[in-house]
Amino acid sequence: MTFLQVLFCPFSASSCIIADYGYLRSMKHDLLKLEVERIIGHRLTSANEFEQLSHLLLSHTHERLSPTTLKRLWGYLKNEEVETRRHTLDVLSRFVGFGCYEDFCAHLERLEEVQSGISIEERITTERMRLGQRLVITWRPNRRMVVRHLGSGQFEIVEATNTKLHVGDTFCCHLMIQHEPLYLDDLIHQGMPPMAYIAGQRNGAVIEVLD
Repeated sequence: MTFLQVLFCPFSASSCIIADYGYLRSMKHDLLKLEVERIIGHRLTSANEFEQLSHLLLSHTHERLSPTTLKRLWGYLKNEEVETRRHTLDVLSRFVGFGCYEDFCAHLERLEEVQSGISIEERITTERMRLGQRLVITWRPNRRMVVRHLGSGQFEIVEATNTKLHVGDTFCCHLMIQHEPLYLDDLIHQGMPPMAYIAGQRNGAVIEVLD
């Protein structure tokens, strides 16, 4: 069952539809925690590792989450069930490359749509790209970057205008679809741990092959 599914209750006389919001919320939290662990490169299993994550969050987001808060969210502290604050989820979402927790959830929903949908827009697959080939990628509002293919779906940004991305950043992307959001994986931005980034999340991105 996917996190977006609605559960049907066959035991009700009225055959009502039950949306298990608690279950869906918990699943989204788990996916966010998995993404944090993917970026730092290991599972969180000891008190010292939560201390290290707290320092890492402060270093990269300039916002502090205490080790105790992180332990509660990861279930490291037994018999402590406390409602997770939205600020906690926002900080973790920013750490993994999103503006806030709402953006992270929107990303999950979009992935669900991609799994189920069929696109008729032009596709660009990196398997067909030459080494050194350049692309111009634009998205609203007035964002633009030029990227160079390094091979095997890896790209380097060589020009960047009106975007948080910088010249020299690298990322991985194996499939680009015109007028669809562009998902950049393993983005290395200014020495930070690898993260995810979405260009054109609302209106999609336009891709032009230069050479």
